[in-house]
Amino acid sequence: MEALFAMSELFSVEKAARLQVMLSRRVLNELDRFPLLDFSKIKYIAAFDSSYAGGKQCAVAVVYDYSLHTVVEKTYSAVNVKVPYIPGFLAFREIPGYMRAYSKLTIEPDLILVDGHGLAHPRAFGIATHIGLVLGKPSIGVAKHRLYGEIIKDEVSKRRIIIAHGRTIGEVIEHNNSELYVSIGYRIRLEDAVKLVKNLLVENKKLPIPLQLADEYSKIIKNKYCK
Repeated sequence: MEALFAMSELFSVEKAARLQVMLSRRVLNELDRFPLLDFSKIKYIAAFDSSYAGGKQCAVAVVYDYSLHTVVEKTYSAVNVKVPYIPGFLAFREIPGYMRAYSKLTIEPDLILVDGHGLAHPRAFGIATHIGLVLGKPSIGVAKHRLYGEIIKDEVSKRRIIIAHGRTIGEVIEHNNSELYVSIGYRIRLEDAVKLVKNLLVENKKLPIPLQLADEYSKIIKNKYCK
């Protein structure tokens, strides 16, 4: 897995794309074998987010207790940005900071939430899939804007599903008069991903509450350490 981060010193879009394609094949081949999520066993959810200033990434990890509805741990890492923002390659820019923040956690999460896409990605390897594979944990991508995939409305269920790479890999849900693009990251089925995200939505907050709190915490850290 070291290759997933080694390119940050001298970033190559071509090499990064080849790596994404190679690893996405593994994930897509496993897709039908992803286990059902046992909601009774979900205790801790880790949410990742970043803010930027002064050439630095302020990456945070927020651990949310799913049963008690409260934050139980927060960590951060302020690192120099080594990879420019390139659509489709967000993971190579952000995950090094996330891994540093993750390494400081004393509580091991059961599931990962990321502000970004999973399989709804041109090479089926968005940041949620990337970090889920690295950590070997179920992961879900939640994004505010569409990146990739065809959106089809199911006239029976009225669901707006996202089709990409010949598979159903995401769903568009509405919350607070806006849209959220939920996609499979790793080791989770779409129905479970959508159910969990909906369970974490609260009134007057744009994102599922762990991600919302991570977003707010990253801005606090930015103002302290990334000016």
